[in-house]
Amino acid sequence: MKYKQEASGCKCDPKYCKPDCENDKECKTKIQYIIDNAAYNLDIDKVKHNSGLRFIAKICLNNLWGHFEHITKIVFNEKYKDISTMILDENIVLTEYKEKEEYSKPNPSVNVYIALFTTAHARLKLYELLDILQERVLYMDTDSCIYNDDGSEACKKVENMMGSKLGDLTDEIVSKHNANHIKQFISAGPKDYSMKLDTEKLVSCCKGFRLNAEVEEKITLDKKIKIVTDENEKNMKL
Repeated sequence: MKYKQEASGCKCDPKYCKPDCENDKECKTKIQYIIDNAAYNLDIDKVKHNSGLRFIAKICLNNLWGHFEHITKIVFNEKYKDISTMILDENIVLTEYKEKEEYSKPNPSVNVYIALFTTAHARLKLYELLDILQERVLYMDTDSCIYNDDGSEACKKVENMMGSKLGDLTDEIVSKHNANHIKQFISAGPKDYSMKLDTEKLVSCCKGFRLNAEVEEKITLDKKIKIVTDENEKNMKL
């Protein structure tokens, strides 16, 4: 409601009248009245007509208000089972329920077979790639592979499989990181690797960690190399 009110602007908005409008004082008085009497605070500096923001805020309001009427229907609706309620405070009640199978309608836009085919076909492409590269593979994931390019016929064959159409391989070192090749690479397991590119850029992935500046200072390429290669560093504290 706050965003809708602010995006609605006022009569003194430049969109509707001149900046030196004599009603400016009256308009600000009305805004202050809303601030004093509503359950939300308006930011006077943000009270400016914005049709796009107003439209989004209005849609959100209508959607939320529409859901409020569902509250009283849940407990007495024959479509639901395993209904449980918990009073959180004097204004909020948490209600949990399951929809009975006979009333459950499948989403017409969902097709499990397409998802299964896509995943299976991606794995077949990965297996095809692994079969070509053999022991040159350093790391693989669901839809990616890092390998040692030794200039062999196998590597040249993989290069010919790269392109931009559906089903082609993509060289992410070039397209994503704007580099040519990897200088150093280490992997400690699935979705846990670090590499240094020829541009000296460091790229890391560590499942379970959100990589930001602070984390990347602790989970470095050198530390991962020590953890993987040195038995004494297995329990290193980062």
